[in-house]
Amino acid sequence: MRVLIAAATAGAALIGGVASAQEVERAPVPDWVEPLPLTNAPATPDDAPIRMLAVDEQIRLDAEGVHTFYLRRIQVQTSQGLPYVSTVSAVWNPPRDRLQVHAVRIIRGDQVIDALEGQTFQTLRREDNLESSMLDGRLTATLQPRDVRVGDIVETAFTIHDDGGVLAPHREALSQLSSGLPVVYYRMRASWPANMTLQATASAPWTDVRPQRQGRDWVFQIEARDLAPEHLPDNLPGRFRLNRTTQITDMADWSAVSTLMAPLYARAETLEPDSPLTAEIERLRAAHDTDEARAAAALRLVQDEVRYLALSMGEGGYVPMSADEVWRSRYGDCKGKTVLLLALLHGLGIEAEAAMVSTGNGDGLPERPPVVGWFDHVIVRATIGGRVYWMDGARVGDRSLADLVPPSYHWGLPVRAEGAGFLPIEQPSPSLPNVETVLDADASAGLDAETPITMDFIYRGDSAVQMRQRVGSVPRDQLETMMRASMDDDSGTLKMESVDTRYDDETNTFHLIFHAKGRLSWVNTTGGRVMGVAEAAITIPNQPKREGLQAPYADYPYALYHPFMSRVTVRVRLPNGGEGFSIEGGDQVIEAGGYRIERRAALNDGVAVVTRIMTSLAPEISAEEMDRARKRSESLVDTVARIRAPAAYAATDADRARLEPGDDAVSELVERAEALWKSGDNEGALALLDAAVAKEPDNAKARRTRGDVRLDQNDFTGAREDFDHVVELDPVDVEALVGQGRVAASEGRYADAVVSLTIALRLDPTDVEALSRRGAAYHQIGRWDRSLTDYRALKTALPNNDTGLFGEARALIRLDRADEARTLARAKLETDPVNYVANNILAEIARRQGRFEEALTAIDAGIAASPDNYNLLTLRAELRARSGDAPGARADFATLRAVSGGNPFLMNNICWNQGITGFDLDQALADCDVAVATGEASIIDSRAMVLLHLGRYEEAKAAYDQALAGQPNQSASLYGRGLARLALGDAGGREDLDQARRFDVDVIDDFAVFEARHPEIRR
Repeated sequence: MRVLIAAATAGAALIGGVASAQEVERAPVPDWVEPLPLTNAPATPDDAPIRMLAVDEQIRLDAEGVHTFYLRRIQVQTSQGLPYVSTVSAVWNPPRDRLQVHAVRIIRGDQVIDALEGQTFQTLRREDNLESSMLDGRLTATLQPRDVRVGDIVETAFTIHDDGGVLAPHREALSQLSSGLPVVYYRMRASWPANMTLQATASAPWTDVRPQRQGRDWVFQIEARDLAPEHLPDNLPGRFRLNRTTQITDMADWSAVSTLMAPLYARAETLEPDSPLTAEIERLRAAHDTDEARAAAALRLVQDEVRYLALSMGEGGYVPMSADEVWRSRYGDCKGKTVLLLALLHGLGIEAEAAMVSTGNGDGLPERPPVVGWFDHVIVRATIGGRVYWMDGARVGDRSLADLVPPSYHWGLPVRAEGAGFLPIEQPSPSLPNVETVLDADASAGLDAETPITMDFIYRGDSAVQMRQRVGSVPRDQLETMMRASMDDDSGTLKMESVDTRYDDETNTFHLIFHAKGRLSWVNTTGGRVMGVAEAAITIPNQPKREGLQAPYADYPYALYHPFMSRVTVRVRLPNGGEGFSIEGGDQVIEAGGYRIERRAALNDGVAVVTRIMTSLAPEISAEEMDRARKRSESLVDTVARIRAPAAYAATDADRARLEPGDDAVSELVERAEALWKSGDNEGALALLDAAVAKEPDNAKARRTRGDVRLDQNDFTGAREDFDHVVELDPVDVEALVGQGRVAASEGRYADAVVSLTIALRLDPTDVEALSRRGAAYHQIGRWDRSLTDYRALKTALPNNDTGLFGEARALIRLDRADEARTLARAKLETDPVNYVANNILAEIARRQGRFEEALTAIDAGIAASPDNYNLLTLRAELRARSGDAPGARADFATLRAVSGGNPFLMNNICWNQGITGFDLDQALADCDVAVATGEASIIDSRAMVLLHLGRYEEAKAAYDQALAGQPNQSASLYGRGLARLALGDAGGREDLDQARRFDVDVIDDFAVFEARHPEIRR
């Protein structure tokens, strides 16, 4: 069925109902139209390309039909606005409708130009929805007005005459103002003879408008000025999305609509005397034993054997093809498939009836006046064994009634000769997941051994149909290439081997299966090695609070994706039969935000199994419930279940095998070591590199690579030994010289780093790593002029890399030339508003000068261009907290939590930024607790910072001690521990402060807020 809404669009295009002439008629404006004077044009233009000066829609309902007059006035304000008025178009659908054009005028000051003089409309049959198997027979009339200029007002006036077609003498009209631009003047005027009985209503904000008697007519008129576009939230339930809508009908109630449509369906489902469907009915009866099975088979026949093709030409929008015609042609739209399914079900003795639905506007439909135009789809309502089933022949993939999911249309209007009212389409929570992931990892060979991994992504119902179609359209070799690129990671920890697909026709289930090998992420902690099962992390779905332009809807309900269920199952087969292994943080059940989140974990027969199921409970929740869900989500800790290995875990043969050098040549050992190093297995890499160096002590590549790995392990002495040895062997080895510089910088010996890096640059002036690291070393020893020179050279060498820009600006700020740094940043933002480095430069200047407006404005612009930009959101959250904008900072941090999805490293950033600003410390500590389970020194350091701000100095010192055990030269940890020690009365804390400054001259910046609040500690 077709929707009769005539929308007021932002441009000059005019889409009307449907007409009974193939050509455009020229005609004067009908006498029932109230003229609109030309006095409403604003004197002062704004900066928009166009301005919608007037939207005038007038509807006349009478014995001849429904006549809709459209007038639009659009002012072109800039040259960018000219394309908006380059084409005037109108759409109608013979034979029911007739299109009359009254005027296309260009108003230029006091001059009125007839754009139709010497020009005619071209009539096209476009079939815009052909790719969706929809033929509507609509015609489009187009005209390109000549000589339109900036400042002109383009006025168009049309009338669509609709004779009512098969629904005559029924009269109805729907009108909705949906302009995406502000409208200076809007009028919707409907009139009808006093002897016609019609009801007319409007939705918000015009609910109080009532028809008025004027002479021999009733008139329903809405008039408004300066209407801004509506910014409706996407998650607003449908019944709240139909503002600015007028509905007019001669129906007394919805039962009359049901009765009106009944003869059309009764006639169409009646079978011909020699119909081949009779044999199909008997075949279905004989092949199945129950009415449920027969009905399911009939539905499958209609879905699988008859292709979908919408035929809405002429009266096709309302009149269904006959069941026999649909079967002969083997195509049909929703109406045709419905009557075919009804014929089959009735032939099988099953109670069934057609039911009209609205696929997009069903929510709240019974409360609206009875207008046929609301419906755009029809399905079957069958009753079998006392249970109601909603069956849609236009779908695909339905297999059994037990798994049949009621559609999300809210209400169905049965088509009955005696009439009927709406019946609710209730949607219970699903019993099977829509989507499911099963991850199997066989780690029985050892924690560090290569692990076979299988990932089975399972799709059911509509998801299966869509994914099967999507995957099936890609050749297998391309699919494998695409999937391999998406699954393989740069670290080498996971390598995909093959992709399989499988479709189960009987259950309509599609499997996308990946086979891979990799190394699982077992992290060393004080209590043994731990692997977090991030795939089954507990999260509470929630949606951001409606603010800004959406603030008027802050208290409205939130729509949810319902019915929905997802399930994730992770199975890990453990070494040594799982002896001594345990699972932490496993079983949890949470109901919040309209969902039930359930996680179960068990360890049986050497296999750890963690399953998380998320199930929707309702199609919507209140704003209060959503607010509670947000708060609960923000306070969640320990969201990841962990599998813990025994503290005394003994390496298996496969674990040890990765360390065995065997008979490999040194080059092969180095290659194997580099692969282990990239995967994070430093221990394994060092074992192989030790073997390589033992074989060839003077092998430069083996020594350099071992120096790199030792540096990663904070073995500065060992790394220095390796790089020094290579330089002794070859004083012009640039890589080794850079390595010496890196070690010196890591130990805080920046002057020595400058020496090594300078020699490297004399040997190879193009070495950008040496240049970058020397610039950083100069910065640390206070030679900011030389740092500036290096970073400017780096920016020239790598114009697309922002490291040079960052260093240049940092040096300028230290040289009291902040205005120059600001100029650099703003120039960068002109072409790249989301550039993090440029925004960070402005933020740094703002922090130092206490003037936050410029930086916040720039960051806002970047976020507007990239709303999900995590780095910019983090930067804005920090600046808002520093500037005293607590609500804004809190909102940004809440967004960041939602974006992080429980990722410990992202949560650490949130924790750190709250910590350095001393903001929302209890929440910051909760964020830290989510992240700290990894045992990473940098994350422990962030938590220590929060404890320091909270005045929990003993705990802060203990945390800093723990962080420094992993990263002994971490400057922030040294500085923070020094402050904690001083607060506890330990004067030795000053040694920590001095050492921290030796490592990082800027370290004090991160503690500026704390020291300002506690000046007594440094006295």
